[in-house]
Amino acid sequence: MLDALASPRLQPLRLASGLVMFSFVLLHITNHAVGLIGIEAMNTVQDWRLALTHSTLARLLLLLAILTHISLGLGKLAARRTLRMPPMELLQIGSGILIPALLIPHATAMGYFSTTTNFFYSYTSVAYLLWPGQALWQSSLLLVVWLHGCIGLNYWLRTRPWYGRWRYFLFATAVALPILALTGFMAAAREIHAQLADPVALAKARTDLHWPDENVRTAMLGLRDRIWMAFAGVLTLVLATIAARRLAARSAPTLAVSYAGGPTLRVPAGPSLLEISRMNGIPHTSICGGRARCSTCRVRIDRGGADLAPPEPAECATLTRIGASPNVRLACQLRPTRDLGITRLVATSTAAISRSGHGGPDADGVEKAVAILFLDVRGFTRMSEHRLPFDVVFLLNQFFAAVGEAIRTEGGWIDKYMGDGLMAVFGRDSGVASGCSEALAAARAIDLALDTLNRRLASEVAEGIRIGIGIHAGPVVIGHIGEPGTAALTVIGRTVNEASRLEALTKERGCQLIISADVARHAGVDLASLITDTVEVRGGATKIDIVIVPAARDLQTPSAPSIG
Repeated sequence: MLDALASPRLQPLRLASGLVMFSFVLLHITNHAVGLIGIEAMNTVQDWRLALTHSTLARLLLLLAILTHISLGLGKLAARRTLRMPPMELLQIGSGILIPALLIPHATAMGYFSTTTNFFYSYTSVAYLLWPGQALWQSSLLLVVWLHGCIGLNYWLRTRPWYGRWRYFLFATAVALPILALTGFMAAAREIHAQLADPVALAKARTDLHWPDENVRTAMLGLRDRIWMAFAGVLTLVLATIAARRLAARSAPTLAVSYAGGPTLRVPAGPSLLEISRMNGIPHTSICGGRARCSTCRVRIDRGGADLAPPEPAECATLTRIGASPNVRLACQLRPTRDLGITRLVATSTAAISRSGHGGPDADGVEKAVAILFLDVRGFTRMSEHRLPFDVVFLLNQFFAAVGEAIRTEGGWIDKYMGDGLMAVFGRDSGVASGCSEALAAARAIDLALDTLNRRLASEVAEGIRIGIGIHAGPVVIGHIGEPGTAALTVIGRTVNEASRLEALTKERGCQLIISADVARHAGVDLASLITDTVEVRGGATKIDIVIVPAARDLQTPSAPSIG
């Protein structure tokens, strides 16, 4: 039964139930925060909130979401063969276990009082009852629930292309909301206690709000204890299941899992390949928490693939999205039953990321829409034929210093140098529209910088350095690619190849700059006086509308001044 609740097929249901619960919590803590204005404002907002959330349908939806989410969470926990995992996953599991234990007293009291008495549910009555004796308990409940929900949202959203641009804002919001909620609750509770300090006012409030008497409270506490015991029993069953499986695994037949480059492990059947890596301290990237939403834990099956169970729909969807070959599987979903040889396809070393200065959430792999600029020096091979190696290196370094400064000033990132050319990325953090404007500004700045550079090198290069630039925009994969220890952050994808093709076209068209129509549209370029065309790339399989610009300095954009 518990294993059935851990099925990947139920993952969408777990996500949906979590989103329903998070929506209720978000409304609740926002209502708490209004307490900073005053208790009357708090109760007014509560009336609006309850009109939305306390209908019969809404209550049923919330109850089903809570039961579903807790059941599926406990089922997934019971299915784990190891509790060795990244700290964030451990924190999510720990907070998930704490939530029912902390929620039971509050939910039992509110549910029991509202169904068996005429208790008037309001911030005035509840805050008075909770403050100050239950304040620490309620504050802990709010913080744990909010933390658990935010971790879940992070795992769900971190693979989205837009998430990197919004992560700092979302983090600030996630920190600010519970602080405002707690301070609002405390301010309202103190206001209420000040209002009811007079025994006459308190007696009137008890009568008006139909506060429960001691007999009702005693009955409620008995129900609370029984629910607590039931939850403790279920949790004990889950932990006993994990312990029993660990004991059974010691005497169970084993299979061999061989990692490319070592080691080879003898492990029992049952755990997923990701769990096997974690159980044995083998680094294995996984940024979605083992939910088959990302592909960072993917492996290539080198041996033993014929005996593997076919992938479930969630794994199929992810593998199809990345165009994986048939011998590629997700380690978080794959449970070996026979000897297996595998190669991890995503590097786990972070050393290269640290050196590059471009780490962060993108390092493990994410798809984003950006602008790509390719640049190449025209005729450099002929220019360098009769020069000493020292002179060639000197010229290139002088050139790249000028170009690099222009790119960095406009917010670009030089992805790689390629002999006498380079590739730069714009809009990684600011978005594709800003990236296109930045790339065009960089092209313009590079063209102008060449005047100064060519004057300085006139005695070395009489004919002057000439360049070709191609700029295209679209989705790319940004990730830490390469073998451990030497991998670096880079971008790959069709957009990169097409941008390179546009740069090469500048030779054929006798111009300095060619941009795609997508770049022009994002940057707001007026095409009325420019030369446009449509070209084929990738062997004629794809056509791109292009804009031909004789010199980058002549391209007028909404943010670029004209050159007089």
